[in-house]
Amino acid sequence: MTQPVVTREGIFAVITKNIATVIEGAEGLEVTETASMKDFGADSLEMVEVVSRSMKELRIKVPRTELSKASNLKELVDIFEHFAAAA
Repeated sequence: MTQPVVTREGIFAVITKNIATVIEGAEGLEVTETASMKDFGADSLEMVEVVSRSMKELRIKVPRTELSKASNLKELVDIFEHFAAAA
């Protein structure tokens, strides 16, 4: 069975959904690629949860060293997109 092609828009949609689900008070807020999870009041555990859920849903694995390079959602999407293409 082949893995479905993961688009940039699909990755962003998954991350956005998980931000609304995990971060208290983030539901209904506009999420843009220039925002960081801290902008929504996320603590470090919530950030880890959003990233973990998103990777599981997208069926990708990203090393922690790579994840630490992301300072906003655009950079996180870039990293996910790179690792999804490499899978």
